[in-house]
Amino acid sequence: MRILIIVAFTVLLGPLVRGQQIFVQGGMLRSEFLYKNSKGERIEGLVPLKNFAMAAGIRKPFKKFDSKWFYLLGATYEVYATRGTSQDAYRNYYEWKATYLGVSAGVERDLFTIRSRRKNNKGTTFFTRLAVNPAFLIKGSQTLNNDVYDLRGTEQFNAPYLFGRATFGANYCVSNRVAIIGEYSFAQGLRMPINVGDDEEKLGYRAHVFTTGVVIALNNCRYCLTQFAK
Repeated sequence: MRILIIVAFTVLLGPLVRGQQIFVQGGMLRSEFLYKNSKGERIEGLVPLKNFAMAAGIRKPFKKFDSKWFYLLGATYEVYATRGTSQDAYRNYYEWKATYLGVSAGVERDLFTIRSRRKNNKGTTFFTRLAVNPAFLIKGSQTLNNDVYDLRGTEQFNAPYLFGRATFGANYCVSNRVAIIGEYSFAQGLRMPINVGDDEEKLGYRAHVFTTGVVIALNNCRYCLTQFAK
């Protein structure tokens, strides 16, 4: 499933990525469920769980500015999960797992570069990024004690979510065409449209995402990372 998503995404964006860079990365996501019931009360005792995160897309410089500014368009595949035990006398066990597929658009800014002493076209560049990421549930489950329920069609989970993301990371340029990427992102998502009033349930997400991957320049591209171009 994950490989098919990457392949389909790359094929669809093929005409757009000529002369630019593509990136593919994967890693770990640690998520928190920010849930309030119909009375505005939070569920206590929920434990954030670690799960899978993946992203793929294109990266292109804003030539009207300089080589340190980029925009990114991509797709995300992320699994959010939590579990807990009710704090009342019943001690019910809960677990939720929700998988979201989304699109992402962001602006990236190179901060500074540490160049290799041996080869000028190699080095490590640190960057920061801000992005927005609408996402949609593709599968999910809720476990209540020994019973498992499908989350698809459930209002709070099935609605689209809008995530805001702040990222800090680094690219290590190994050649004029290939770089290794590592990054940390803080993401927070709200259900769209946002619920109004204390008499409605509310569900949001907060996540810490750690990923690694590669940035690859295509054949007709003269650079891997713009600042190392000849």
